[in-house]
Amino acid sequence: MNQKLKTATKIILYYSPRVVKEKLSSIAAKREMEHALAVSRRTHVESDEVKRVLDCFTFDSDIMLHSSLINIGKIKGGAKYVTNTILEYVNIDAHTLLTSALPYRGSFASWLSEDRVFDVRSAPIAMGAINERIAKLDGAIRSIHPTHSVVAIGPRAKEYIGEHQFGRTPFSEHSPYYKLIANRAKVLLFGTKLNNMTLVHAIEDLLGDVHPRPVYEKHEYDIRCIDYDGNELIVHTPVHSRYQGMFRDGMRIHDALIEHGVMKSVPIGESEVSMVDCFGYAMTYLDCLASGTSIYGKHKVTRQLLDKIEEVKLKLQQMPG
Repeated sequence: MNQKLKTATKIILYYSPRVVKEKLSSIAAKREMEHALAVSRRTHVESDEVKRVLDCFTFDSDIMLHSSLINIGKIKGGAKYVTNTILEYVNIDAHTLLTSALPYRGSFASWLSEDRVFDVRSAPIAMGAINERIAKLDGAIRSIHPTHSVVAIGPRAKEYIGEHQFGRTPFSEHSPYYKLIANRAKVLLFGTKLNNMTLVHAIEDLLGDVHPRPVYEKHEYDIRCIDYDGNELIVHTPVHSRYQGMFRDGMRIHDALIEHGVMKSVPIGESEVSMVDCFGYAMTYLDCLASGTSIYGKHKVTRQLLDKIEEVKLKLQQMPG
């Protein structure tokens, strides 16, 4: 399905009655599961293939991991083997490994409207078996945020996650996502695509109101959270616009990232593993925005936008890393 057809389908779903949305979402989830089972049946990946692919990359920095084994096929040893192998490549004595710990998949607006309480000690992780395994490692700690929590393990773990709850958005300068850029970290996309590059939202936040599209819903939430000591605190958060999300496609800047040497990909099974330099990604995306292209499509370039982009680029360049 091409991008225009995908967007049209999303728009129809967006304006459909709730009962239709629920039915179509159920059908989509069933088809996704059927596709994953079909991939695992027809494509088997030997364990040494994982190491062959990871040998193609340099693990000399902090790493944010996004993974999806179902896109690759059936890997011998499964999530346990892949997790242990990644830990062989990421030296957590020298570098910090981070992974998403979102507690829910779907509409955060609907989820937060149900008077949720986020307890960092027990909140579920809805991001797959690899993320859950990393979260259970000795020394792993989780950020206090009701929608975009992150798990980190390594020497900079507290630096990455310790201030997440203080930001006005999930991707503010207090967030792990912004700090990935500031610290010159890398993102490892294991079986996932650029649409999983959540740190792009940190760039949007840096641009603020001059960003070409309003990425957040107007309504914001104050959510009760519980920290590791059992103390209650209120975390303020907006949620991303479902309408704008229909147009979002991280692959729109794929070629620019390759051209600038920011991203490298190696095939595995029916998918690929990619390494993306976070600082390079930010600078390349800012250049794309300045030329009138965003992950949401084309936009008008204003003097105000260009000035803000230069301000943000200078700020990022001055970060010590």
